[in-house]
Amino acid sequence: MSKTPVIVSLGELMMRLTPPSKLRLRQTRQFDVCHGGAEANVATALSQFGLTSRFVTALPESEIGTQALREIMATGVDTRFISRNNGRMGLYFMEEGSDYRSGCVVYDRDHTAFSQLDPNDVDWDGAFDGADWFHISGITPAISADLAKMAERAVGEAHKRGVHVSIDLNFRERLWQYGAKPIDILPAMVSKANTLMAGRGDCPNCLGLDGDGENGTDEWAASLGAKLAAQFPNLSTIAITIRASTTAQQHDWRAYIQRGSESAFSRAYSLQDVVDRVGTGDAFCAGLIYGLCTGLELEAALNFGAAATSLKHSIVGDFNAVTADEVRSLAEATVFGRLRR
Repeated sequence: MSKTPVIVSLGELMMRLTPPSKLRLRQTRQFDVCHGGAEANVATALSQFGLTSRFVTALPESEIGTQALREIMATGVDTRFISRNNGRMGLYFMEEGSDYRSGCVVYDRDHTAFSQLDPNDVDWDGAFDGADWFHISGITPAISADLAKMAERAVGEAHKRGVHVSIDLNFRERLWQYGAKPIDILPAMVSKANTLMAGRGDCPNCLGLDGDGENGTDEWAASLGAKLAAQFPNLSTIAITIRASTTAQQHDWRAYIQRGSESAFSRAYSLQDVVDRVGTGDAFCAGLIYGLCTGLELEAALNFGAAATSLKHSIVGDFNAVTADEVRSLAEATVFGRLRR
């Protein structure tokens, strides 16, 4: 019997507060509550796909922290390396867009339990015991100088153990407020990675690289992949997501992947009624990791990730509440929208 792949992720699990019925933050008097965070979203998706998913973070020693812990435990994630310590729960407020009004996010992440987690207090040997893959995003080093050091340490610990490292650049302009710029930190992290995931604007802001031609075209994606491979020869796989939004509810989405001389574009999805776009990039990362870890061919792994992303656009909350079979069915489908009976 083949070994179930073990995936480790590190990042902050936050509480998300969203005004109901697409109210603006300035209007609302109540909030819908869920939990999420880039790496946590990847961890929960991988667990629901049937892989062994291990999450490293810190939560406050409080009822709010216990609630968050219960939420992620319910998805089957291995929570043995979630510390409980001083500090508060990280929050973010999500104002959903509608039609031509864009959504927005307001972060409240100062002095959280995760931000106070000391790298020397993490059991790195235990966290990476039997691990096949480590995933982190560019959000963690964006939060603070201390968490930039945590991210660098985590990547280094995985790298020296021979664990496959993936980084999703995930540029968030509103988070980089402590003096450092992404380009000061992320190139060194990417130089120790094996797989890179990036959205349309991530590489110019985080790595100082961009593709040729019109942004979002085939030429642009392929040329950006070539430039990334030349600058970071350590990367075995490069994946670029391509989103074009007409309104808050209407998005066209596809992805490009490159591994050595092999490359492919995913199926394109025209999404006409987006329910929740938060976590869709994380859904792609999880789907791609699942495909690559379970031995799918490169294009099939890419299309598994694209299908996972498409499904996440229809699901409320950060976590992608779908199974591998549901993703596989969409990736292989030629007819859509039928009622399952």
